[in-house]
Amino acid sequence: MQLKIKMEKPIEFNLTRIFEKDNYIIPLYQRNYAWEENQVTQLVQDIWDYTIEANESNYYIGTLVVHKKEENNITYFETIDGQQRLTTLNILLSVLKNEFSVSIKNGFETKLQFASRPNSSFTLKSLCDRDLKSNNLNPKMHQAYLDLKKKLSNLFSTNSKIKNKFVEYLFQKVIILRVEVPIDTDLNHYFEIMNNRGEQLEKHEILKAELLVHLKENKNDSEAFSMIWDACSNMDIYVQYGFTTKYRNSIFKGVSWNKIPKSFEDFIISFNQVDNYKEIDEEEVDFLYLANSKNTYTIDFKPINDDDNTRFNSIITFPNFLLHVLRVFTKKDIPLDDKRLINTFKNELKNLNQSEKIKFVKDFGYSLLKARFLFDKYIIKREYKNDGDRWNLQKIKTGEKNIKYYASTFENNKQIIMLLSMFHVSFPQMIYKHWLNGVLKYLFEEYDKNEENKINKYDYINYLESMSDSFYYDRFGEVELDYYDIIYKNGSKSEASKIKEDNLHVGTNVQNFIFNRLDYLIWKLIVIEKNVAYKIDGIDKFEFSFRSSVEHFFPQNPKNGADIEDVGEDFIDKFGNLCLISRSKNSELSNYSPKAKAEHYGKSTTIESLKQQLMIQKKDKWDESAILNHQMQMIEILNQKA
Repeated sequence: MQLKIKMEKPIEFNLTRIFEKDNYIIPLYQRNYAWEENQVTQLVQDIWDYTIEANESNYYIGTLVVHKKEENNITYFETIDGQQRLTTLNILLSVLKNEFSVSIKNGFETKLQFASRPNSSFTLKSLCDRDLKSNNLNPKMHQAYLDLKKKLSNLFSTNSKIKNKFVEYLFQKVIILRVEVPIDTDLNHYFEIMNNRGEQLEKHEILKAELLVHLKENKNDSEAFSMIWDACSNMDIYVQYGFTTKYRNSIFKGVSWNKIPKSFEDFIISFNQVDNYKEIDEEEVDFLYLANSKNTYTIDFKPINDDDNTRFNSIITFPNFLLHVLRVFTKKDIPLDDKRLINTFKNELKNLNQSEKIKFVKDFGYSLLKARFLFDKYIIKREYKNDGDRWNLQKIKTGEKNIKYYASTFENNKQIIMLLSMFHVSFPQMIYKHWLNGVLKYLFEEYDKNEENKINKYDYINYLESMSDSFYYDRFGEVELDYYDIIYKNGSKSEASKIKEDNLHVGTNVQNFIFNRLDYLIWKLIVIEKNVAYKIDGIDKFEFSFRSSVEHFFPQNPKNGADIEDVGEDFIDKFGNLCLISRSKNSELSNYSPKAKAEHYGKSTTIESLKQQLMIQKKDKWDESAILNHQMQMIEILNQKA
């Protein structure tokens, strides 16, 4: 018997109201605050986007499910669902008040408390009071504060005129729906219901059906489009394995699977020529059935071996991939936000007549197949193998007796893997993967330049390094260019020749890409160019990971009794004293002396940061002079162009 709970009618609360009167308790059974940088900054980015585009309409950021209770004549709301979002909003208010002089009524910081977690409650109060030097702050909440500060600083610097509009929209138009469960609700049963909810149809499945409508008069067209869409939709397998065995050799032009059809029409010819292929004359093809059938053509999917089916993890989701393909296909400034997936496609179709719509859908279908083929072969995946994982760049290769296996795409992939992973970890959010769009555009154009349809390894490296230069000089120079202009108008070749150095000396606000670019250039200097002036033990094992915390090598708040020389406050936030590491390492060692940090990292089997390794070599005398000398060397490397 299914248990049903009659919920109270949802009430709309804007940000001004949510923390105005009511008190909220996060119960002990809820997990502690856990949002990472991409979730925290995505929330702000979404609100920013709606501020610009939504005019006077509200922006709904989700539901807050609460259980009303009374204790000692005090009413409070136990938060059952939505506590991560609620906590982030509370921290956001502190950031706006402290860092951007936004007038906010006092008291909000005590409206949210954590049952049996006094440290979390203390942290919210400390963040509101801008007491960031305490050693007892919840590290996740503290980092969220720093991430929000960096994100807002970046947004406000790009468009200072919209700051006031953003703040007004945030407080008045950002809406959270609060839903009360009945007082006598059995919360154990409630959680059981929450965990067993059925999944809704995804946006890309709805989009598929809407696009297929334009092909419904032609069975071959609708079947071909549906087949391509289904094969491409699983981003964690190679696209060849998205098609059934009997189609692969025909579609990918032979047993090597190394080429694709030249057009949508060529694709139809390919699968019509398959041996034993039967026309579906005896029963009508229902295009809506094709649209809603996820696995119509993957029933006999067979991986290279039993372990390879779940061996890879894609760096992007299918809905976001669709938007990248659309941007490359149209060469328009298509937003890469999958929340707007369906409307973005509708906008492209709305002014076309019916014949143009048919052509658009078929040409996009072919572009989707081509993009997936190139993506699988030339863009990194995370490979899980032998109880470990790593970045890899592989293609499907055919050996004796047509046995398929994975092999390196190029004879030596390492430099390309380092470049691609450097970009990927610098921009973890899906809507900011402009680098990926630049790479797909490059691969699209290069693939058609020669009859062999091969990508030249060294040209590829040159393009990636050139794009790194553009992202550095044209985003942090005197004039900040849009990513679309950098890629589509300038061909990823930098216009500027120097940056605003002030962007390097802002402590925790230094952008992750700058640190990752520098680490790549240090790696290249030592590993590729064999520069003997620099040496880092174990550098061959270094790989880029998702680091998001800026460490001050000389600590901002030295531990009591730390045996270190004084360094002036003006030097603490300088680029020479900074590096990018993981959150856990930074929170664990943030107040230790350079010597103590060096001793700790010396025992580690992994390298967090190449810049940090060079700083550690100067640990015995890390003073103002050492900071400036290191800074000069690092900026010289950072400013190298491809």
